[in-house]
Amino acid sequence: MADSGVTQIDATYLNGLKGQLQSVLTDVQTQLKGIGSSPAGWVSPLDQNFSVLPGPTSFNAGAALNAALKAMGGSVHDQLTWLQKTLTDMISEITTTVNSFGNTESLNTESVDQLITDFQGVINDMNSPPGGNGTPGPSGSTPAPK
Repeated sequence: MADSGVTQIDATYLNGLKGQLQSVLTDVQTQLKGIGSSPAGWVSPLDQNFSVLPGPTSFNAGAALNAALKAMGGSVHDQLTWLQKTLTDMISEITTTVNSFGNTESLNTESVDQLITDFQGVINDMNSPPGGNGTPGPSGSTPAPK
């Protein structure tokens, strides 16, 4: 069968994917801002200020634990910030894609080429995680809107 030059895109699938990505994005944003008061106590944002109440500063085990938590919290925060930006960009590009073809599910080859070009920002986000082989992370990048 000869190639018709038309690519089929399923808008229902893309909208479902967008909903799932939005759910993950909401979870990431919750981790970044903290949830405040909970039955387990106060849950602060996960960042470089992550710590426990170790007792007096002369309690070396508590101080060591907080130093490790600070480093871990900052690293996790960088990863979450990167993930937030990547998910936000993906959701935006899916919305743009679905809106660009409206009710038709057929795009010609030229439109698919444009779609791939539009998704290049998401591809760049995914290839630039923080701490990955000297690749710059989200520091210096604009955080996603809240």
